Amino acid sequence: MNPVLRLVLADDHEVTRTGFVALLAGHPEFEVVGQARDGQEALDLCERLQPDIAILDIRMPLLNGLGAARLLQQRQPAIKVVIFTMDDSPDHLEAAIAAGAVGYLLKDASRAEVVDALQRVARGEEALNSAVSARLLRRIAERNTGASAPVTALTTRERQVLGLVAGGFSNREIGEKLGITTGTAKVHVERVIGKLGAADRTQAAVRGIALGLVAQPAGEWS
Repeated sequence: MNPVLRLVLADDHEVTRTGFVALLAGHPEFEVVGQARDGQEALDLCERLQPDIAILDIRMPLLNGLGAARLLQQRQPAIKVVIFTMDDSPDHLEAAIAAGAVGYLLKDASRAEVVDALQRVARGEEALNSAVSARLLRRIAERNTGASAPVTALTTRERQVLGLVAGGFSNREIGEKLGITTGTAKVHVERVIGKLGAADRTQAAVRGIALGLVAQPAGEWS
């Protein structure tokens, strides 16, 4: 049996916290072990409880979610951070990524979307809202039109994989779409990241957009 993923949830609205816990009902692989009303309380709980994932709202008193994410990245980098917010601004997504968040979920997400995102984060993947990501990628691409070419050219298959990475697809989904195993998809993703000189999947997607290697922004893929 897979280990239970321990979550700390931080949001200053009790009804949101209650709703999130209810949303995970029926999914015994997740356990909300602590709830916080502000960012500072979230930090204290994370230090005491050592959860696998911290789920943070952006707008909270005392210390907002972005500030809490930055401090968690510095103090407890093993804890993965997911931002759970109503803010669909690419500014906030960019700031969340810079703060170390690996997930960005909107509060109108469905139960299936939330569960899938948490599972992806637990596997070590990013889980970023695709519509907000598309707007952010477009903007960063416009900012970086003068970016230098990659040192090593991508193969046709690697460009296909890069496009799917930019689309927000997991390794498993990439494998299904291309008719290859998840392990092979993972190898291709790692090669793409290396060839583009990126630190992770998100940076690879951003650079791919900037270099014109991805024809269509992430959130507009069918």
